[in-house]
Formats: sequence, C-alpha cells, structure tokens
Amino acid sequence: MKGLRDYFLDKTENISFIEIKPDSMIFIKDYKIGSDVPLPLIVDELISEIKEGTAKDEVKVSSIINGMIYIIGADPEFTYYQQYKKILYDYDEKIEDYISYIGLKKINEGAFEEGIVWLRALYHINAQNLMGKYNYALALEEKARRLLSVNNKMGSIFLNSSTNVFEEIINEAPSFDLAYYKLGYHYKNSQQYVKSSLMWERYMQLGKDTEMLEEVRESLELIQDDIIYEEGYNLVLSGNPNAGLEKLLPLKEKYVDWWNLFFMIGLGYRQLGMYIEAIHEFETVLDFVPEQVDALNELGLCQAFIGKYSEAISSFTKAIELKPKDYEIRCNRGMTYLQMNDIENAEKDINAAYEQCSADDITISCKQELEKMKSMA
Repeated sequence: MKGLRDYFLDKTENISFIEIKPDSMIFIKDYKIGSDVPLPLIVDELISEIKEGTAKDEVKVSSIINGMIYIIGADPEFTYYQQYKKILYDYDEKIEDYISYIGLKKINEGAFEEGIVWLRALYHINAQNLMGKYNYALALEEKARRLLSVNNKMGSIFLNSSTNVFEEIINEAPSFDLAYYKLGYHYKNSQQYVKSSLMWERYMQLGKDTEMLEEVRESLELIQDDIIYEEGYNLVLSGNPNAGLEKLLPLKEKYVDWWNLFFMIGLGYRQLGMYIEAIHEFETVLDFVPEQVDALNELGLCQAFIGKYSEAISSFTKAIELKPKDYEIRCNRGMTYLQMNDIENAEKDINAAYEQCSADDITISCKQELEKMKSMA
C-alpha cells in the first residue's frame, strides 16, 4: 500500500519542465535564473489555457510561480526546492497568503486534489505558518474521510497524518483552540478517550464559539464511561488489577453486552489468582463472540491453573484452530500437556512454537522445561 509521500509524488505527473537555452537567463523580479534550473509548469493549467485560447508563445511568470508551488507540494524533497523557495519569496513577500488563498479556493470550488497539493506546499515552505498548518490538517482529514467512506485503507494514513499536524500545532502554539477541538474528535475516533477528554477540556478553557463549546460539553459527557474503561484496562495491563477492577466492575451493571469490558475484568481476576471468577468472565465473552481467540487462550490458562487440564486443552485447541501461527497459545497447550505428563504431545507443541520463534523468552522457557521433564522421565 502506498504511503503519503508516494501518493503526492504521483502528482508530479501533472508537471512539465521547460529549460532555458544554454548561457541564457531569465529574471523573476530580482532573482536571476540560469539554464541550470528547470522551470516547472502545471500541465492542467496549460491545457486549460489552450482550450480557452489564452495560451501565448511566451510563458507567463505567474505560470512558472504556480508550477514551483505545485512541485514543492507534490515533492518537497525536489532537487531545486531551496532555489524555488527563494524565488517565491523574492517574487512576492506575501507569497504564503497567495498559496493559502489559491489552495482553499481550489478546494471550495471542487478541485480538491489540486488544493491539497497547494496547502501541502505551504506546510513545507513555512512550518511556522499555523493557519497554513491548520488548513493542511483539515484537508488531510477530509481526504481521509473520503477514502474511509469507500473502505480505502489509505484513509487511515491520511487521518494519522492529519492528527500529527494538529499535534504539531498545539506543541508550537498551546493556545490554538481549534486544534484542540479537532484532536478531541481524532482521539475519540481512535478510542483514546482519556486523550480526547484532555483535548476537549483544554478547548473548554480556550474556545470562544458558544455552539462549539456546547457541542464539546455534550461530547465530554457521552465519553465519561469510555474514559473510566480506558483508565481501568490500562491499570490492569500495567499490573495493577485491584485498581483496575475498582474502575471496571461498576460498569458491568450498566453495560450487559460489552464483551471487551468482561474480557478486561476477567484479565484482572486472573492476575489476582481469582480463576473461577475469571473463567466466568471469559465464558461470558465467548457467549457474545465465540471465536474470540484471546478469550479462549485466557480461559485455557485459568482452567489449567485450577487443574481442569482437559478443558484447558480443548480451549487452547479451539484457539489454535482459529489462529494456527500463534506460538504463545501453542506453548500454553504444550505446557498443559506437560502438566498432564503427556510428553509426546507437549514436545510437538513446544517444538513447533520454538521453530516459529526461537528467540522469545516464553518459548525458550517452555523448551527448557520440556527438556527438564524429558530428562526426568
């Protein structure tokens, strides 16, 4: 799949270059351009001028300027980037306003693909132009929305890039309220609810638009339980199950079919050695999602811990059938066979896992335990 850079590099196909005759030169304002610097022109502009009958034998300076802007937007690593940048500022000290105006105009008039290239040019020409950055981030977000609406995976690349640019803005200008507003939605949509709430709370301090403030206030209320859930599962995953369960358990009364919640509660119980309680939670998960591999694996671990080895083997086997290349699950089944003193099946699983990932600490430990048991047999 193409990345963002490749996507924009394809836009260079819309550029044609003219070269000055050897030992000749042209002037753009006070900037002298020799024959060693190729001059870019936007092909679509030339075609449009030809169709409208406005094309002339002499190339207009404005067409060259537009070409320079476009090539910078399409390929900011272009060989003549620095020369073009200097020419642009020499041509017009307010060139950034011009680029912004044309970029937004093209987008508003339906020429989105051209407009986003212009806004990207401004982003690379002056990284300190905050409104330029903001408009570019908005364009990236809109492109992401269009791609995601047709299930194009490139959409996530554009969305991540948009998020990154909004983050750059708040890092450089902590009082830029609109960036906090947008980031709140970006983090919410990626299920980073704690970060979303931080962004929106900051917007509540900085924002001035009454309608947007009310919208954010309502959105904050709607994600409060998601925030608690995120805090809870982070505590569980970081090895603090008691604190995690304290946050997660009250949510059970409110959400009777939220299987992710039951899974994290089960994980918390397992960490505390409360295997019976954990088994109940993982079985509930499987009632909702029978092929949830992680729940099958966790269920198998809990069953093995309380000595229900046959049931554990059954759970691990189902998980392996669904995810045959998962060496950790295969190790878990192998170790359960080892606890049953079934050396033959244990050896098959553990050796298979070791072949898949011989550098992993889990497989190394399982392999060592297997060899130890074989030597004692």
